[in-house]
Amino acid sequence: MDNILFLDKELKEFTEQEWSKLLEKAIVMKLPKGSTVFSTSEKSQGVFIIKSGWVKISRISKDGKESVVGCIRNPKEIIGLAEVLLNKNRTCNAVAITDIEIGFVKTEDFYNLIKENFDISLKVMKLLAERMREAEENVHNLSSKYVSKRLASFLYKASFKWGIDDKDGIKIPLNLTHEEIAQVVGTSRQTTTKALNILQKNGIIKLEKKQIKILDVKKLLSYR
Repeated sequence: MDNILFLDKELKEFTEQEWSKLLEKAIVMKLPKGSTVFSTSEKSQGVFIIKSGWVKISRISKDGKESVVGCIRNPKEIIGLAEVLLNKNRTCNAVAITDIEIGFVKTEDFYNLIKENFDISLKVMKLLAERMREAEENVHNLSSKYVSKRLASFLYKASFKWGIDDKDGIKIPLNLTHEEIAQVVGTSRQTTTKALNILQKNGIIKLEKKQIKILDVKKLLSYR
């Protein structure tokens, strides 16, 4: 983990002792890439803690188009929180985009945990507030930014959260397809491919199979 440039806030907020308390209550399972963690309209019965791998949170429109609405969640993140706290059915799909190891904590156990641990309860509230701000920013970006700017914003955030320092840039360690990136930025695969090629032509990124390397962060920021 030493070569990760910036860690997600959740990973920094919860102490190792607090993560251990969460995982003590969890049923841990390993799932292959493409597995569904939970689905829209499914009854929520608990929260999930990602131990390793990445999960996308998405919705399917009436015309069958998929969009990633909750961004991509990484190791040491909790997913499925809102529906558990509201006692509602799932409103999104959660699908593994890599092989994952994930823990499931039943609703009753999670409630007891946050009742008995004020610090964990407070951090869960902060987490939900942070995700609300993230959702507001996503809505703003979709309504007011061109595709190239939305793509640049996503790549910058991805490099900030998950980037691995490489000899000539910052590598984003996610094997995302152009279709999956398109789902995040809210456009078509063809438009995404065109925008990525322009960034590569301008020396801002380098496309390496399914991985992306940021070569010039300052230029990428200028696109935002």
